[in-house]
Amino acid sequence: MSFLRNAACLCVAVGIALCVVTTSIHGQVAEPPQAVVEKYCFLDGQGANFGASNPNAKAAFDLLINEDEAGYDTSVIVKSYRIGKVIAGKESANVEVIYAVLGTLGGGFHAKRSTHPETVTFHLTLIGNSWKIDGLRIRPHITQAWILSKLRHSLAADEKAGKHDSPLKAANAEISQW
Repeated sequence: MSFLRNAACLCVAVGIALCVVTTSIHGQVAEPPQAVVEKYCFLDGQGANFGASNPNAKAAFDLLINEDEAGYDTSVIVKSYRIGKVIAGKESANVEVIYAVLGTLGGGFHAKRSTHPETVTFHLTLIGNSWKIDGLRIRPHITQAWILSKLRHSLAADEKAGKHDSPLKAANAEISQW
């Protein structure tokens, strides 16, 4: 029975792959602009723009037209985000994202609580058969869960090395309460 289930899953995967290849060959757009923005927001939330060493950094950068990504000393910590209004034309689109902001994390692990909604409009341009985010200049928007995981991992590494980083501990304690 599991062999048949695996064979069925393989057939579905091959079928999806053929649809994607066929779509690319025939010049149709592979993903709608809101799917590109959703992917970018997910990767950003997982720290793709927090530091160049993040394994998601290249995947997020590949969704952008920008040749250079701006660097920021402060990141926005969000509880969640959702796609809002989408306006798409033949070669350009605007996708609104509404973030539920909890606060910020600055240099030296300075955490500052500031809960509010933040609306960002992503501008996209159709390049070939792919939508690309154009002219994006926003601070990283990382999820609370991701930054807490990163902080706890750093604290554990510091403790193992015999270090006691007070700002790191304070940021972890502060953000944990949000």
